[in-house]
Amino acid sequence: MKPIPPPDDAVHHDNVLIADVTQVNTLLGRYVLDFLDADAKRAVPVSTTEERSLANRVAALAKRLRDRADRRDRHGEPPALVGHCNDQYPREADAQHII
Repeated sequence: MKPIPPPDDAVHHDNVLIADVTQVNTLLGRYVLDFLDADAKRAVPVSTTEERSLANRVAALAKRLRDRADRRDRHGEPPALVGHCNDQYPREADAQHII
């Protein structure tokens, strides 16, 4: 059995980034629905404090996405996690085709 490869910081940071993208995506979806509800007079409008907070999260996420793109420009495309695992553990990769 091949040893487990050491942790890859870039992959970890990418996974955290994607988790944060999904959280902000959820917040943006709620913001749109709240806006539509307020426009239809079914709810009170979102406060300016909440809007600024959301804007700050979106801006911070945008910076992290830019930073990731810059890193990829400097170092090239990171290997796909699945491809890396398939290369490292071919027996387990063959088992995935069965499922």
